Amino acid sequence: MSDYHQPGYGPPTGGPQQPYGTPPHGAPQQQPYGTPQQGTPPQQPYGTPQQGWAGGTPGGGYGYPGVQQPGPGYPGPGYGTQPPAPPTGPAMWAHLGALLTMTAGTMMCCGLGAFLGWIFPLSLRGNDRHKHDPYIRHHATQAVNFGITQAIMAALGVVLYVASAFTFAAAATTDAQRNSSGLAVPLLTVIGIFGSYALSGVICAVIGTVKATRGELWTYPRLIAWPLSKG
Repeated sequence: MSDYHQPGYGPPTGGPQQPYGTPPHGAPQQQPYGTPQQGTPPQQPYGTPQQGWAGGTPGGGYGYPGVQQPGPGYPGPGYGTQPPAPPTGPAMWAHLGALLTMTAGTMMCCGLGAFLGWIFPLSLRGNDRHKHDPYIRHHATQAVNFGITQAIMAALGVVLYVASAFTFAAAATTDAQRNSSGLAVPLLTVIGIFGSYALSGVICAVIGTVKATRGELWTYPRLIAWPLSKG
């Protein structure tokens, strides 16, 4: 046999072979998988907001920076139950009831309805079902003030009308004066002023009825409804 030997497999020179994965002699030992390297901050648990994200969600979770996420038990924007709409029916009838009482009652009961417009909204506001509802109380209070103001102005109009009529009758001593229209001017002026005032009140009551139907708040002008009653 020749002295030349083909290199084969066998123990390497320099000592026995180390197991696979063992670092060479003198090299730093490798840390187990998942262990943070020296000088690296520890990894946060899953779901913890990262440092530097403004408005991180409390209690874990993800969110956009600067956007406050809803707390536990509250639905996110666009989801869940929406707040109920205000009850528009009773609020509408507070204005409409006062208006119908004054207009229809005036035509059917010789003007008596002009003094009773505040009764229906007052009974509506004092109802057990509605007295704790701020939306209904607001509209009912406005209608009550409207009815009371219209009653006071109607009483004032009656007094001025009667006073003007008596003044006209007392001043007209002759037939010529009774047939002239000069002394009737104050009487016609009182009728025109209070007729225009009543028409303005009807228009405002219609506006209040429409506003209440749409779920909006409405406040009468102070000239039409004096703030006598507070809601």
